[in-house]
Amino acid sequence: MPASHRLLLLLLALGSVLLTALAAHHGFFWDAVLQASRHAQWYYDTRFTHLLVPEALDAGHPALFAAALAGVWRLFGQTLPAGHWAMLPLVLGTLWQVYCLVRRFVPRAWVGPAVLLLWLDATWLTQSTLVSSDVALLFCYLLVLNGLTARRPALTLAGSLPLVLLSTRGMILWAALALTAALLGWLDENPLRAARRRAVATARLLGRRLWPLLPALLLAGLWLALHYRLRGWVGYNARSQWSGNYELLGPLGIGRNVALIGWRLLDQGRLVLWLSGAAALLALWRGGWRPGPTTWRLLVLWLAPALALSGAMVWYANPIGHRYYLPVLLLFALLVAHLLSELPARRLARPLTGVALLGLLSGHFWVYPDHLANGWDATLAHWPYYRLRHRFIGWLDTRRIPLADVGSNFPNLYPLQQVDLNGDPRRFAPVDLRRNRYVLQSNTMNFGDAVLDSLQQQWPLLHEERVGQVYFRLYQRPAAAR
Repeated sequence: MPASHRLLLLLLALGSVLLTALAAHHGFFWDAVLQASRHAQWYYDTRFTHLLVPEALDAGHPALFAAALAGVWRLFGQTLPAGHWAMLPLVLGTLWQVYCLVRRFVPRAWVGPAVLLLWLDATWLTQSTLVSSDVALLFCYLLVLNGLTARRPALTLAGSLPLVLLSTRGMILWAALALTAALLGWLDENPLRAARRRAVATARLLGRRLWPLLPALLLAGLWLALHYRLRGWVGYNARSQWSGNYELLGPLGIGRNVALIGWRLLDQGRLVLWLSGAAALLALWRGGWRPGPTTWRLLVLWLAPALALSGAMVWYANPIGHRYYLPVLLLFALLVAHLLSELPARRLARPLTGVALLGLLSGHFWVYPDHLANGWDATLAHWPYYRLRHRFIGWLDTRRIPLADVGSNFPNLYPLQQVDLNGDPRRFAPVDLRRNRYVLQSNTMNFGDAVLDSLQQQWPLLHEERVGQVYFRLYQRPAAAR
């Protein structure tokens, strides 16, 4: 490994250590409250005597991540820093997997810029500071991908087994990896050779590519069968509080999801990455360049998870988050890095790379107005949320206003213990403008347009604080409605 590569990896690793230290006392955020904290607390409190979480908490996901977090708490104490520091090995492992993948597909001189294009993605950087199963998903996915591209079955096996037990999305990503293996095998065979010889050779090659993935498929099948045996359903429970997320959509809803996926791919500075890649491709094409084997392989690596994830999610009402597409986002950055490295003129490649990196860094400042949804768990812009939330809870306590009298909304509806691990069972009330005496609203919370308009136009503003791009506002019920 060149000294410049070692230095870059060291600096990025130290940056991750610093981010972890700064985030060590941040509470659980967004979906991590349920899938990490609440599930882990169940295993922690019951001392792992139950395989499944209670049905009221069961969204159909395997709970390997939550069980592992509960194990960390048993060893190091049930504290926020214990969980955050336990994520660091996964983050650093992901950094190494990124480096190994980049090194395989771009020239040595371009490894550094390519690693930065992947690592500085706003969604990834933010997830790396959360206690989130998506960090483990990405690590396992890249580990398997390195195993497939390097033809190292042990890596493929080691990554795919935990992948399918992290969440149902891990099972979708298993399908993406199987598709990747099949397409890479097809590319490795000459598609122009005689059909009979090609079919036989391709079948043998696919067998060699796919067999390390098969134990994970068996493991996923066993888990699904066991879950069905114990609960009577898999993947979807019509009686659960999340049943609305699994409603099938009509053509308009599907079209909206397709547009939303496109927005996720362009959001948070990635529009600049796409434009840089398009400019590089245009310059290459005009110069007579045509895609070679490396380009086709990178297209396969990017398209397989994009198609698998979109094909599984586009039909349903479940909101599609930026983090769902983490493998897609990073692999597209790798494809762009490859195109930039193919440019013969450095005077064009360097500015395009610099612009792309600045665009990715700008992603933490892409915050939309109140009536447009923001992916707060995919931008470091959300960090003031933790400080402001604690300030407002203290402000309410000082004035002896019970939290039960204050309406709020996701992600601020869980008991304080489940967010902050502080032993406090209190919680905010669900927002109901007919009953709440007060409403705590923030641009980081999921307030509907009608409720937001009513608060801003009819309810007196009692207290407001803003840090960075995050604000918290406490409204009081109008006197006429008391």
